[in-house]
Amino acid sequence: MEIINGLDFQLQNSSVSLGKFDGVHRGHRFLLQEIQKNKSYIPTVFTFAMNKEIPKLYTQEEKNRVLEEIGIQREVVFPFNETTKHMSPEEFVEEILVKKMDAKHICVGKDFHFGKDRGGDIHTLERFQKKYGYELVTVPKLYDDGQVISSTRVRALMDQGNMRKVNELLERPFFVQGTVCHGEALGRTIGFPTANLLAPKGKKLPPFGVYATKVHCGKKVYAGVTNVGNKPTVGSFATGIETCILDFEKDIYGKEIQVEFYEFIRPEMKFATLDDLKAQIAKDKSKAQRIV
Repeated sequence: MEIINGLDFQLQNSSVSLGKFDGVHRGHRFLLQEIQKNKSYIPTVFTFAMNKEIPKLYTQEEKNRVLEEIGIQREVVFPFNETTKHMSPEEFVEEILVKKMDAKHICVGKDFHFGKDRGGDIHTLERFQKKYGYELVTVPKLYDDGQVISSTRVRALMDQGNMRKVNELLERPFFVQGTVCHGEALGRTIGFPTANLLAPKGKKLPPFGVYATKVHCGKKVYAGVTNVGNKPTVGSFATGIETCILDFEKDIYGKEIQVEFYEFIRPEMKFATLDDLKAQIAKDKSKAQRIV
């Protein structure tokens, strides 16, 4: 997938969908299917540079991976700065969508807003269709159990530790990707070596605790049991993602892995002794193996 950052670009023949697409959940996927229907155009996502204030379900790199998985060919990551946030709705349509992106087909949700003070909406896009020569498709919200499918709802379910429902709404397992780094090496000394990832900055994580997971390492997938938290038994304070990969003994320090979360097993807890911790990890491994 081609990724374009900033304003210095010139595309051709685009079928464009616009939005934040945090999580690329079922509602987003329904929207993105529309821009892939006409094979004469190149399916292109226009997304805004991420707001750092709200933890995101996926980092930008993770979101890129998911968009590519579902067949998006181009992604424009648009900067939200003093220049761009003061663009009028028509200026945004003419200068960005038409001149820079050569948008032939535009697909957005019915509540989409854009331009200065969010002054543009689907009626604005409808009004400019003939003038600028694009076709507009608007897509309604999707519902599940009587509630709108949204990134906000996915985050709320994650706060409850309901990873099964989170994954159902995302239409793939929630994951964390990163480079394996050195930890305290405690797992190795008690017979359970682990792969450690630092918590990505600005990323939403499930509640501290232990999860049944799968680990993608190279072209292979392994069952795993993962602790999210700061390991109170050994006095660690940095939030990390520590995974014991089942039936796996390779050295993967410095390698990139992807850890997929399937089910909450138990809360993070402090143990009186390392033997107690070791016994609990053995139970966690057995349960994770059954789940995944």
